[in-house]
Amino acid sequence: AGENGRSDYGNGVARGSIAPPANDDRHASAKSQASHRSDEEDGHAGKHDNFHENGHHGNQEDGDQYMQHMLDKSEADRLDQDRSFVKPDDQNGTNFSHGVEEFYPNVEADTEVMATINQEGLVQVDETGGIQAFVAETIAIEGDDVGIIKSDAEIEKEEKKKYTKYFLGTVACLIVVIAAIVVPLTLKFAKGNQVNQLNIITEEPTSSPSLMPSAMPSSMPSSVRFTRVVQKLTPLSGNALKVQGSPQYRAAMWISDEDEMQMPLSMPGFEQRYIMALFYFAMDGPLWVNSNGWLGPESECFWFGIDGVSEGCGGENTGGCKPRGDFVGDYDKVCRIGMGYANNLYGEFPKEMGFLTEMTYVEIQGDWLHGTLPPEMGEWRKLRAFLVNNNFIGGTFPPTFGENKMLGTIFLNNNRFNGTFPQVFSTLKNLEWLEADNNTFTGEIPESICNLKSLRIFTANNNTLNGYIPDNWDENNLIEDFELEDNNIRGPLPETLANAKFLKDLRLSNNQITGSFPISYYDFESLEELYLDRNKMGGELPQTAELFYDGLQELVVYNNAFEGRFPVEHFESTLRVKKLMLHDNQMTGVISDNICDRLDPERSYTRLTDLTVDCDLISCTCCTCYEDGVLVS
Repeated sequence: AGENGRSDYGNGVARGSIAPPANDDRHASAKSQASHRSDEEDGHAGKHDNFHENGHHGNQEDGDQYMQHMLDKSEADRLDQDRSFVKPDDQNGTNFSHGVEEFYPNVEADTEVMATINQEGLVQVDETGGIQAFVAETIAIEGDDVGIIKSDAEIEKEEKKKYTKYFLGTVACLIVVIAAIVVPLTLKFAKGNQVNQLNIITEEPTSSPSLMPSAMPSSMPSSVRFTRVVQKLTPLSGNALKVQGSPQYRAAMWISDEDEMQMPLSMPGFEQRYIMALFYFAMDGPLWVNSNGWLGPESECFWFGIDGVSEGCGGENTGGCKPRGDFVGDYDKVCRIGMGYANNLYGEFPKEMGFLTEMTYVEIQGDWLHGTLPPEMGEWRKLRAFLVNNNFIGGTFPPTFGENKMLGTIFLNNNRFNGTFPQVFSTLKNLEWLEADNNTFTGEIPESICNLKSLRIFTANNNTLNGYIPDNWDENNLIEDFELEDNNIRGPLPETLANAKFLKDLRLSNNQITGSFPISYYDFESLEELYLDRNKMGGELPQTAELFYDGLQELVVYNNAFEGRFPVEHFESTLRVKKLMLHDNQMTGVISDNICDRLDPERSYTRLTDLTVDCDLISCTCCTCYEDGVLVS
């Protein structure tokens, strides 16, 4: 029985080793596994042979039992492996259609497993019932592919790993996409909201790493020189230097990195050059009509508008600067800014301009200046002329100018100045010419204005002034032109104004002035233009030959309540009269032919341009006629 069992088992192994399936390539791995198993089982058979050959005693029954035990163990291992065997696609062998007992009568088989094997044809056998080949439980062959067959637990574990990788990859992709969208939008909106944002510039790097980081990083990389420039100019311009895009910031950037001169920070005049660059940026310099030389490599003393001579400032070799003195640390100092008329300046005066203490002349007319005048301008103690008419400057005139002892000319007309008429004007002892027309000044003209012994021209037409005309003029006044038209001035004409022996032009039109023409005014020998129209005056004009008739060229008194005879004879003897506007009054009389002849267009210097009367009260053949204040012919 033992021999038969060993022989059958050995035959099965031998057949499996030399009779593989027809397709050698598809089952190469299976053949290798079967050969390995055959060698292993031959080893078991060898052990059995050695058991007898070594002379161990035992009966035949013991040998049979040992052989049966070995067969049972081998068959049980085979059946466990066959349970995971996958049926090949190419089935050229014989299906496992016989009962297992027919081939292995001494093996107790698992009936359920054998039924499954028999039904599905998972094992190929030959005609004698021997198994053709042992197939490894972890090998599957399909075509040219060889794969490992894994248990359900292993497959499930790998599936979980695969889906985990997919999930983590998807999450990572989403994070990248979100970052790609959100970060640019955040930067865009952050940039749009930082028009005038305070960008703090970090301190200059220390020689060794600091223990603590700076309070806030700078908004953009800055050079060491720029950082030093900001530190040097901070006492002058403050935090405006750190506001990106401000005129101060741009001027500091220019003098730090772009100025071809690259002036050392310790060099005298560094602040002055910065201030002139600041003026350029604050006044929209790139759009000026004429900006010759500005931000060029030459000294700022030779830039357009600075270069020149005026009010004792400037010279051939110093441009528009006062030449330096002999003491150490001095430099050529800017003393004038004369940008001409309508040069397209647009902006506000920077307060840093007050640092230019040698300033004597400022002229910026017919441009787009706005804002207010900074009080720091009061530091211009040597200023002699300040001409900023025809702009859009508001606020009041800084009282800090009161310490100036040299300011002689001020043009503020055609701006937007407001508030009470500045008292500071009365303190400018050297003031000669003040024009403040077409603003919105309020209040009264201070009496102290009469104390300005150098004042020659005073005009404040078209404001909202009220009160009385100052009446404290003495014989030492030099007033030549006094104008307060289109205000709300009330009261009579001031008697003391008759002391103004140089008065040439008196214009008080469109106010609330009352009373009659003062007799003291009869001695105005220099008076050329007298405008009293649109008031509430009455009485008669002087009937006798008075001095003021000799030089009078324009007499405009319409829309009042003057009465009596008009003294036409006092105008026939002069050829200088240009205007006689007498209508809308109660005066009577006759206009002579001699006066009418002066309306001849062929006349030039002696031509009479305007002659208006109430034709129902004054007889005239050449006049422009009114009746009850209405033009009729």
